[in-house]
Amino acid sequence: MRRTTPVVLLLGAFVGYLAGAIVAPGSVLRAGLGQPGQTTQGRGRGAQAGDLVVIPPVPNPPLYPDEPNKPMYWSVDDLHKIYEARLAAFKGNPTRGTQGGGGSTAPAGGPTFQGQRFRTHNIGSNFRAYYEQQIPGNLTGVLSHYDDVEQHEGVSDFYVITGGGGRMVVDGVIENREYRRGGGNTGNTSVLLPGEFAGQPIRDGHTYNVQPGDWLAIPPNDPHWQLPTPGAGMAYLLLKINIGIYPGSLSR
Repeated sequence: MRRTTPVVLLLGAFVGYLAGAIVAPGSVLRAGLGQPGQTTQGRGRGAQAGDLVVIPPVPNPPLYPDEPNKPMYWSVDDLHKIYEARLAAFKGNPTRGTQGGGGSTAPAGGPTFQGQRFRTHNIGSNFRAYYEQQIPGNLTGVLSHYDDVEQHEGVSDFYVITGGGGRMVVDGVIENREYRRGGGNTGNTSVLLPGEFAGQPIRDGHTYNVQPGDWLAIPPNDPHWQLPTPGAGMAYLLLKINIGIYPGSLSR
C-alpha cells in the first residue's frame, strides 16, 4: 500500500480550508430548514446565522394563462351537436366566415367547445366544408372548392373525425406552395410564420376516406389536405403537438 506523504496531507488540508473560507455561512442548501430568522418546523427555534437554509423554488407560471389548466372531458353527444350546429350555420350562409374552419367555438348561439392551449400542445375542434362556388383559399387566396393544404415543420397533428366525412390527402408535394403568414388571406401579411407552408392542391399524395370515429396521425413536415363531403362537411378534434422547434404551438 502506498503511504500518503506529509506534503499531500498538508496540501489537502489547505484546499479544505480555502473551500470553507470561500463558502459563506448559510449558503449551503438543505431540505427541511427555513430561511435565516424564520422558525424552522420541527426544530422549535429560529434559524441562526450559519444554519443550512433552503431556498424555495419559484412556482412555474401557467404556460398560457388564458386557457384552462385542468383535466377536461368531451362527450360524443356534445361533439355531434357542435358538428350539427356548424353544418346548419354553413348551409344557412355557405361562406368561410360561418363554417368555423380552424376555430375552437361553434357559431353564436350554438354549443361551444372549450379547448386547451399550451406551449407543448393544443386541442381544438374544427369544421371544414366544400364550397359549391369557388372562393379564395383560407390561407393563400387560391380559388378553390376547399380550404388550403397545410404543412408544419415543427408540429405533429392528430385528427379524430367527429362528424361528416370525406377524404384526407397526405404526403406528396404541395403545388402553389408558399410561406404561411399570420392573418391568412385577410390582408394581414406582416407576420411570417416560420416553418409553416400552405397552398393547393397536393400532387402524388395518399388519400384516405374518413368518417366519424377514424383517427389520422400526421408527422411533422407532412402536407395534409381536408376534402370534406359536399353537403356534409367534415368535423374533427385536432391535437397539435409541438416537437420543440417553435416557441409555442402556432394555431388553435
